[in-house]
Amino acid sequence: MLLTNINAYAEDEKSWRFISLADWHWAEKHIMGERFKDYPASVDQNIDTLKMMKRDYGGDLIILPGDSNGGHWDTPKFIKKFNPKLTPQQSILQAGKLCYDGMIDTFTRGGYDTLLMAVGDHEVGDNPWPVGSDVSKYQAEFRESFANAFNYTKDGSRFKYSEKIGSADSRPLATKYQDTSYAYQHKNALFVTMDVFHQVDYKTALGEQGSVTGTVVGPHLAWLESVLSEARKDTSIKHIFVQSHLPVIYPVRKVSSSGMLIDDGVESPFWQLMRKYKVDIYFAGEVHANTVTKDPESDLLQVVTRGNFFTNFQTIDVSDDKIKMTLLRHYGEDTSDGNYREAGILSVDKSGSSTKISSSGELALLATKSKLLNYTFEQDYAEQDRPINGLSEKKSSYVLDGKRCERVLPNLGTFGDQYDALQCDVKLVKGQNGNAGKFSKESRMASFAMGPLQGKHAVAFELSFKTDSKANQILINTATIWGNRTRDFLNLYLDDGVATVAISDSKMLKAQSNKLNDGKWHRIKVSMPHDNAKLSQLIIEIDGEVVEATQTNGDGQIKLNQSMRFTIGGMGYSRNALKAVPVTNFIGLIDDVSLWTL
Repeated sequence: MLLTNINAYAEDEKSWRFISLADWHWAEKHIMGERFKDYPASVDQNIDTLKMMKRDYGGDLIILPGDSNGGHWDTPKFIKKFNPKLTPQQSILQAGKLCYDGMIDTFTRGGYDTLLMAVGDHEVGDNPWPVGSDVSKYQAEFRESFANAFNYTKDGSRFKYSEKIGSADSRPLATKYQDTSYAYQHKNALFVTMDVFHQVDYKTALGEQGSVTGTVVGPHLAWLESVLSEARKDTSIKHIFVQSHLPVIYPVRKVSSSGMLIDDGVESPFWQLMRKYKVDIYFAGEVHANTVTKDPESDLLQVVTRGNFFTNFQTIDVSDDKIKMTLLRHYGEDTSDGNYREAGILSVDKSGSSTKISSSGELALLATKSKLLNYTFEQDYAEQDRPINGLSEKKSSYVLDGKRCERVLPNLGTFGDQYDALQCDVKLVKGQNGNAGKFSKESRMASFAMGPLQGKHAVAFELSFKTDSKANQILINTATIWGNRTRDFLNLYLDDGVATVAISDSKMLKAQSNKLNDGKWHRIKVSMPHDNAKLSQLIIEIDGEVVEATQTNGDGQIKLNQSMRFTIGGMGYSRNALKAVPVTNFIGLIDDVSLWTL
C-alpha cells in the first residue's frame, strides 16, 4: 500500500516521532560543487525529498548511524582532483568542511535542523587503515572536520550537546572521542551516539582492518557506563537509544559493503553494557541492508538498516511505554516523488509486566540459527516482478561471469527476498521432489546480496545434485567479488566425482567415499563444528553419513572473506578470484540448496 500524509504525525497526541537514515552516502557532491555532474539538480532533488519527508512523515529529528560520504580525502588521487596544492591534512579538513556544511544546509532547507550523526568508516577515511598509512596517521583530522560541522555551533564556541545526564558528562571528556561520542535527551528518550572506531596509534595494528578496529574500551567505555547508569535513575527518560555505525550481532544482511562488525560481538564489553542497563534499541548501518535481531539474553534490539540515497528510511513513533518503527522503501527513480511503501513494522510494548515485541516484513526478527538461504528451484520470476534492493545498471550488477541475468530464483530462507538469486540459463525440470535446476556450462546463479559468511564465524551448507561429468566442477562458490585472492573462502567442488572442500587454491579436504558422478542423486553437507575452526575440523556428510577426509597441503585456519556473494554451480560475481583455480561450471541437476550459521 502506498503511504500518504497520514504519516505526517505520530500515532497519537501523546507520542512523537524521529527518523532514522543510515548510510545516506550522498554528501560527497558538496566537495566538488559545480564540478560535480548535475550538482545543482542533485542538491535540489535532495531538498525536495527532505521537504516531502517532513510534510508527509514529520519527525522532530533525524539520526544517521554513519556514512554520509565517500571519504578517501587523504589519497593522492582525490587531492589531485580536489586541489593539488594541499597536504593530506589540509585536504581532509577542507573537503570535510565543504562536505558536511553542504549536507547540513541541505537537511536544514529540507526542514530538519537537528541531525544526530554517528561517525562511520567513511567519516574516518574508509576501511582498511593500513599501519603507517596517511589514512591511519590523520584520524584526528577526519574527526575534527566531522565534529566541527555536526557537533559544534557555527562559530565553533560551544559543543551543541553539553547538558549532563544526571551527574554524568554528556561526552567522554579528555578522550579522543570527546567530540564524536555524546548523549542527548530529547523529550522522554535518551540518544547516545557512539564513535566506535578505536585506534591506539597509526603504527599499531589492531586487527584485519589495520590500525583501526571496531570497539569501545577504557575511559570511553567507562563514560558510556556512567551515562547509561544515570539515565536509568532518571524517571523522565523512558527509553534509551544507542547508535553507532557498526553492527554487533552476527549475522546481518549485507549489500555491497565491506561488512565490518564490532569486535567480539555480543560478548564485547560494549554490548554487555547496553544489555546491563536495558538499552531499548541499538541502531547501526554499514551493511546497506535491513536486519532486526533480538539479543539472546535480553529485550535489547539491534536494528541495522539501509538508507542509501533515500531509498529506505524509518519512522519511529515514541510514547512513554511504546515504540513503533515503520520501514519505508522507495520504488522508482526520483525519491522526491514520495513513492514510498511500507516494507516492515517493529513494535515494542513496555506497558505490561514484560516487554512485548512484534515485527513483520523487512523488520521481522531474524532467527539467527535458522536456514538463512534456501533455494528449492520450484519457480522463478522476472527480476522486475521481484526487484532486489541495490541492483544497479551502472555497476553491471546484473552480470554474472560475463552474462547478463534478469530472472530470479526466490530465497525461501529467513534472509528473505534480499537474497533471491539472479539466474540465467538454469532450467527448471522435474527432480526428486518437485523441480530441480538443470545446469549447463552457460548457466549462472548467484545472490547479489553479500554474505552471510564472515571471518571465523561457523557456517554450514548442503545441497542435492545429480551429474555424470568427470570435470572438477563448482557446486558452491564463496570467493571474494573484489580482487583476485584465491583464499579465504569455503568452496565445494566435485572433482571427477570426489567431494572436495577448499579454503584456498591449495588447501583442500577431499572426501574418502565412492565417486558421486554416477548419474544418481546425492546430498552433501559441509559444516564447521564451531567458530574459529580449522580445515581439518570440517565435517563432510554424504547421503546422511559422516565421511573421512584427506587434507591437501596441510591444515589451515578457516577465515571467510566478508565480500562474497553466494554462488551455485559456477564462478558468478567472483570470476576474477577463481581464474587461477582449475574448476569449471557444474553440469547436471541441483536442488534444495541451504546455508545457515551455527
